[in-house]
Amino acid sequence: MEIRKYSVGVLVAVMFAISCDPAQRVSPTPSTQSSGSYLRAYSITSNTWDLDDIEDPASLGSNTGFEAVYESIDNNFGANLSKIQFYATFRTASGLITNEALVKTVDVAGGEGGFAPVPEPTVSDYLRSAPIRITYAETMTALSTLNTDPDGNSCSGVLPDVCTMVAFPGTMHVGDRIMFRVAITDSLGNRYTVANPQTTVNPKFGNNSEANIVPNLNGGLYDSKPMLYTVLLNRTTSTGNPNAYTGQYRMSQVARWQPDYSAAQHFSFLASIDQFVFGSSTSDSSQIVEIQKVPGGLPTERQFTCKYRGQTITMKINLESAVLNQTGAGVTGALTYIQSPPPGGMGFPASTTNTNLGTVYVPLRNTTVDCTPDREFYHQFPLSGTFVGLNTLPWGLPRTTVPNRGTYRLDRDGLTVGDVFSIAVDDDADEYGRRSGYCNKYTRILLTLTKI
Repeated sequence: MEIRKYSVGVLVAVMFAISCDPAQRVSPTPSTQSSGSYLRAYSITSNTWDLDDIEDPASLGSNTGFEAVYESIDNNFGANLSKIQFYATFRTASGLITNEALVKTVDVAGGEGGFAPVPEPTVSDYLRSAPIRITYAETMTALSTLNTDPDGNSCSGVLPDVCTMVAFPGTMHVGDRIMFRVAITDSLGNRYTVANPQTTVNPKFGNNSEANIVPNLNGGLYDSKPMLYTVLLNRTTSTGNPNAYTGQYRMSQVARWQPDYSAAQHFSFLASIDQFVFGSSTSDSSQIVEIQKVPGGLPTERQFTCKYRGQTITMKINLESAVLNQTGAGVTGALTYIQSPPPGGMGFPASTTNTNLGTVYVPLRNTTVDCTPDREFYHQFPLSGTFVGLNTLPWGLPRTTVPNRGTYRLDRDGLTVGDVFSIAVDDDADEYGRRSGYCNKYTRILLTLTKI
């Protein structure tokens, strides 16, 4: 629980501290233990691996990996964490899975992982890591040791004697996935993890004896951190161009709205705020940006600098051809508006459908733009709360459901003049959401970028 440096009565402060004791709130353990630990995933860089990078003879997956930033949660504000272990399981598109193999151990007690206090003004009480990456090469080395069929081929077919597991085939295809399970050990030698993927497929290969499955670890709201992550195998575009969606684009802010407000409320609400937070000024949303691949980044990553609230910031995005539990971008045709948007509007051709749209994923990002002495603005990909516009809405608000996150065309490489993609972000959704409060009433913003 984050405690700010406000002047309050001593009695109130003591009662607050007792009621928010981290040992009571974060312990994913039986009552026989006084405290527990887990890793909160602050930000995951990408949900997909690009098969074009893996299959490229010049790269062979050298840039591919699973990367995340973590916070260590325990009753010592994260300082009890000793080591992190990452296990990998391969699952085919048809559902057959391998056993799991240990891929990597991060010696946190020895200084690995870069865990450190979060700087003010927007802070966390818990130690936060540097980006931790599990590379494609490390994963393949570990999976390649799984060269035998764990459950054989003479099973009865009746649980638990079922043949649902296979040896690692050595190659990956579209629709396959890698599942990473995280296990942590604290300074007292206590170990915390979750059920491995084999548990539900073939219970004989489960890890139920060590898995922590109490609700405050895997079923809570803020504290729910599954410590099990799935990466999909896909191609960023069907063109196979590793430099897709790079170069100069005209970026425009074409919509801004408040997901909690009704259509009628937007008339008064939008009149009370600056129309453009992205752009050259509050009255001009158009700006030219240079989209680049991220040096040392994942193949799906792109970055660019832009004007935001009068300051220059760097935004990072991912181009993901598929995201778990989401088909395409949630639209069945070209997006339309009451009035034509400014240059750089959506511009998708009429042939645009779910089958040729991918998702532009926007990781949680601190803009470093101050809004109060003790908070900074954040951008976060929208998880829910899409707003369906009406014909009576003022300019800039969509008449159709805007897709959560942004969208791009899978069948184009974004290098032809006029190619377009969109980005949707929640503005002022700080790293802890409403738990820490907002700089102001947060809004959802739709940006479009058009190749020039």
